[in-house]
Parts: sequence; C-alpha cells; structure tokens
Amino acid sequence: MGVRSREDTDEAVRRYTRLVFSIALSHTSEKSDAEDVFQETFLAYHRSSVKWKDEEHRKAWLIRTAVNMSRRAVLSTWKKKILPLEAAEDRGVEFCFETTEQNEIMNAVRSLPEKYRTVIILYYFEDMSAAGIADILRTGEGTVRSRLSRARGALRKILGERGDIFE
Repeated sequence: MGVRSREDTDEAVRRYTRLVFSIALSHTSEKSDAEDVFQETFLAYHRSSVKWKDEEHRKAWLIRTAVNMSRRAVLSTWKKKILPLEAAEDRGVEFCFETTEQNEIMNAVRSLPEKYRTVIILYYFEDMSAAGIADILRTGEGTVRSRLSRARGALRKILGERGDIFE
C-alpha cells in the first residue's frame, strides 16, 4: 500500500475541500457524518497508490470515493439504530452560504434522492459536463441528462420560481 506525501495530500485537501464536503453533506444530511466522510475520503486519498493521468482523473477519483464513503455511512447498521441528541432536537442542517436563499436552495437539493443530488451538485456547483459526470458515476450520459431533468422538475416544485435557476 502506497502513501502519498503530506504535501500532495495537503494540496488535494486545499483544492477539493468544498467539493468533497458538499457531496458528503448532501448525502449524509448530518454535519458530523459529513465530516467523517470528508476525513475518510482524504485518508483514502493519502493511502492510495493510484497514479493520476491528469487533474480531472484525481478529481473524479475523489468524487467517486466521497460518494461511496457517503453511501457507506448512510447504510451503516450503527447509523440506522442511533440518533444523535442534537439531531433529535433539530434535523435541519444549516449550510454555510452567504444568504438565506442560498441555504434554502442547498436544503432543497439535499431533499432530493441521492441520484439526483449528486448530478445537480456536480453539474451546477462543480461545473462538470453530463459526459464527465457519466464517466465518474459509471453510467450513461443519457441517464445523467434524465436525472438532471427530473431533479430540475423536483426543485421547481420545491422552490417555486426560484427553481428556475436550475435551467
């Protein structure tokens, strides 16, 4: 098992913090779980011996790993049996955006099923193409476009006119 240099890992963390944490939080819905997924993703990165073809390959690997770690966290038997005290009191997670509207939009995105959340985040927030998303998620480009369309429709229902930003 190879270990990356601390400098390489630190640089990846600096560059992809927002991306990995956004994916983790949108999938887990709990800040503490998202922090765990974030740490596990970058620990896996540090321990990885994968040689990157280019920066897009490294980014795709981090996205795929964050999605997989998030799924694992959500499906954990332990997680199904417990509910943290603070979560019992308040299930809402406040995102750290500048405006209330931005937080409401992210909460609406977070309310979507996982397959829709992922494509919306990657397409709109990370500026990835449908083809790029299809490669990362190992699915067809038509599937990604279909999920984007369905997600947009769901967001329009949730957000009303504000949902038009996802056009």
